[in-house]
Amino acid sequence: MDNLTDLNVLVDVVETGSFTLSAERLQLSRSAVGKCIARLEARLQVRLLHRTTRSIRLSDEGQAVYESALRILAEIDQIENTLSQGQQQPRGLLRITVPVVFGRRFVMPIVQLYLSHWPDVEVDVDFSDDYCDIIRDGFDVAIRIGGNDDNRLIRKVLAPHRYITCASPMYLQQYGTPLSLTDLAQHQLLGFRHRGSNVPWHFKTEQGKTNYAVNGRLLLNDTEAILNAAIQGQGICQLGAFLVSESIQNGQLQPLLMQNSQPEPPVCALYPTKRYLPPKVRLFLQLFDEYWQGKAVWEQNH
Repeated sequence: MDNLTDLNVLVDVVETGSFTLSAERLQLSRSAVGKCIARLEARLQVRLLHRTTRSIRLSDEGQAVYESALRILAEIDQIENTLSQGQQQPRGLLRITVPVVFGRRFVMPIVQLYLSHWPDVEVDVDFSDDYCDIIRDGFDVAIRIGGNDDNRLIRKVLAPHRYITCASPMYLQQYGTPLSLTDLAQHQLLGFRHRGSNVPWHFKTEQGKTNYAVNGRLLLNDTEAILNAAIQGQGICQLGAFLVSESIQNGQLQPLLMQNSQPEPPVCALYPTKRYLPPKVRLFLQLFDEYWQGKAVWEQNH
């Protein structure tokens, strides 16, 4: 048991980057946390952590031990979770963070189903397009569009994602239909600005993936405003399929340059690696499996 405690402390120290924060989370004294790390280093006869007054980082040997510890603790959590699944009902507060538009349109219906299924839970939803440190900020789950480079988090793929370039029939009738990427230079492009920078459009070509710099007359930092401008015939846009599929289905927009379209990093749920997956989290994620079935539900009729 001491071995498991020491491994658990190591993982938590790496996650928090702090002996003090780990001591608070694990309800131990700071010296007890230090003794666990020292005991583990003495047992393995390697230095696991390089410590300064400002930071903590893993040694090469520490990285290998950390990755092994994650697997060991995850397997133990899985065993406990399997044994208790039939006995526990979800309860308590579920804190999630979601992208603003995608969350409002497609995550909130799942949240509402979840609340209707389980009367003993409460849900706190944070809408933000900026990635946060979900461990530091105390979230149980993050729903994100795109990948994950944080090895402290488990990544569960929920649905595919892609961008669609499109314009209204009114715009195309007036200005013509671009048939290749070079044709875009002759058109009005609706650009998305994020944190003061123009976001490039994504395409595939014979040479591979490429980014297309967008310098349109109308630049907006709100994707729904871009969608509305495109519907009104003000130019060509490139937006997530979840935003434009309904407008394409009802004829307000027409997809363009589909030969240059490419899959993007998928919609994912992220949650802390080593944390025991409580019923409130497990059953929330299970609803995505039941209702989305791994598909882009926003494109099912497209």
